[in-house]
Amino acid sequence: MLVPVNSCVLYWKRCPERFLAKRFFMDGIAVRLFLLPLILLLALTLLACKERDVPAGVVAEVNGESVSFRDLEAARSVLFAGRSSETADFDDIALQRQYRYVLGRIIEELLICQYMRGNQKDLDLGQLEAEEKRIREDYPPGGFEAMLLELAIDEGRWRGGLYRRLMVEQFIMQELRPEISISADEVELYYKRHSADFVIPEQWHFMQIVGTDGNEVKKAGDSLVSGKNAALAQKDHLVTIYDINMGADMLPKELLDDLSALRPWQASAVRNADDGFRQFVLVEKTPSSVLDAAETSKRVEQALADEKVRAVYAEWMQKRLRKAEVRIAPALAEPLPPRTAMQTPVKSF
Repeated sequence: MLVPVNSCVLYWKRCPERFLAKRFFMDGIAVRLFLLPLILLLALTLLACKERDVPAGVVAEVNGESVSFRDLEAARSVLFAGRSSETADFDDIALQRQYRYVLGRIIEELLICQYMRGNQKDLDLGQLEAEEKRIREDYPPGGFEAMLLELAIDEGRWRGGLYRRLMVEQFIMQELRPEISISADEVELYYKRHSADFVIPEQWHFMQIVGTDGNEVKKAGDSLVSGKNAALAQKDHLVTIYDINMGADMLPKELLDDLSALRPWQASAVRNADDGFRQFVLVEKTPSSVLDAAETSKRVEQALADEKVRAVYAEWMQKRLRKAEVRIAPALAEPLPPRTAMQTPVKSF
């Protein structure tokens, strides 16, 4: 039996889309998806329904389109990869919250996909292939397949999630973004209220050397300091060297203190780490600065457009849900106990 959840009052929560740790930008607008955590509200929104046979393994139906448990698990594995399931306080309730949250996202994506296909605006196959190629290029040979294997994700289901994400992007740019207009007065007011957001913090460019043998890590650091190419130093000393550029506001205090004590092309002390030994070599420090007028204007317009798209999206989705037939498996519809301080919350990305 699936439980219908349409025709309900909905509350909206900010939740930027995250796909394999990437934000995506289109036409200069940072389009973050703020998808409704539908499943977290089921205790307030459930309607009665009659029992009926459903295929085994189905967790939801959206206007007759099924969502299987494997689809749900694949999406959850991508969204929460390496996160709360590894912590000591993660339990069955936290897992249930993740499933409900992810299912809410999938339901919204399917509603958008159905709308776009119904209006002959389906995704071009070339777009899907190009985006998949771009994502794969971020991995070393065989690394993408290894990532899917580690997360136990079927490649076809991963591609299905990519298709839905691209369809939502296309929907926003074709259907919602044209409705948005931004005036010069809005830009000026936003800048006055958020001027601190347009200061670039000091930037640190450094090399991180990681290895299981502390002596080899030190030798690799000495090689870098003497001018040897990082690729050669990595090969000669069986270590991994990361070339990192990061703002001071993003660095851990301990690391920032270490880097602050260094001159360019000077190495820190070798330190013990959970996975072996680490050392840092400072390349360059760039002082903080203020964005130029053109870049500031671009970012202000981007932020305003992002805010307005969220509002238009929320209104559109609420109307769509009222007309849709959405049924959810009872196991995902039962109320959960209140979250305690020891339970891991479902995080927004």
